[in-house]
Amino acid sequence: MRYAVSCAIVLCLAVAAIGQRTADSAQKPATGSAGLSDLEQVQQIEAEWLKAERTTDPSALERVLSDDFVNLAPNRLAPGKAQLIKSWQAHAGQPPPYTVDTSDMHIYFLGDAAVAAYSKTYTAKENGSIIHEDTTHVFTKESGSWKLRLSRSSFH
Repeated sequence: MRYAVSCAIVLCLAVAAIGQRTADSAQKPATGSAGLSDLEQVQQIEAEWLKAERTTDPSALERVLSDDFVNLAPNRLAPGKAQLIKSWQAHAGQPPPYTVDTSDMHIYFLGDAAVAAYSKTYTAKENGSIIHEDTTHVFTKESGSWKLRLSRSSFH
């Protein structure tokens, strides 16, 4: 519970810092140990997350999620890292019954915290029905590497 409150505070602080630094601002984010900028590292994690979702790759979850990952669904606390990995392992490599696309991604930085906010569109393969999701991901930098610590989603 204390961690969830801490993540919520980080999210609020990061959103308040929107005017300070965005993905398309003139400031160049710091460079990490892999030679990639902080922005590039967070973008890479988001791309890996999306690829994992499209291919049901539990090993990607192991790489991108922090051990204490918090997953906030619209009306409840959703499965954390261990539970997600376990449920994805049963379907590893199988494409889900939907396609997923992202749009309007904005990434904001506040020290060793980053927030990615964007929209996802899920389209059912069987009948073409569409669901739109607003996604917010909170990252923290651990030993020079960014990890996804909190995911929050809402549908509209």
